[in-house]
Amino acid sequence: MIQREIESRGIRTASIVHLPKVAEKVKPPRMMHIPFPLGRTFGRAFDTQLQTRIIKDLLDFAIYGEPEELVRLDYKLK
Repeated sequence: MIQREIESRGIRTASIVHLPKVAEKVKPPRMMHIPFPLGRTFGRAFDTQLQTRIIKDLLDFAIYGEPEELVRLDYKLK
């Protein structure tokens, strides 16, 4: 997995996942689950406010999250 190689070089990573049960089997370094449908990882098109919040949460999680941690966010599509 690419993330493991990146992490082995001292760079922290995090993934947004749609299928947490599958992701837990693969065990990427940090997993952030957002309950949006496939193809809508960052919500609706042009919802820049929500998209910016998701990116900020992902970056914070990459910095402060624990290895193999799964965080479930409760974002809702408007």
